[in-house]
Amino acid sequence: MTKIPIFSLDCYNKNVIKMIMEKYGLTEMEAAREFLMSETHRMLEDADMAMWEFSARAIFDMWEVEKITGNPRNSVHLRSE
Repeated sequence: MTKIPIFSLDCYNKNVIKMIMEKYGLTEMEAAREFLMSETHRMLEDADMAMWEFSARAIFDMWEVEKITGNPRNSVHLRSE
């Protein structure tokens, strides 16, 4: 797996973790753990998936879909309908 550049990943991490903290009232450590251990984050790290084309908000939405359904691929951003 080819990973996206660390500076890009860091930017996504900061923004998505902040959104999780704001919406769910989690501490920074809790929000970081939730996001960094998710399938959404694993997909984001994989440069071949080109998820860097999505905004941080879209990545957050995918993470939420993963929390609800168990699979970030159920997100409207990734479904091919």
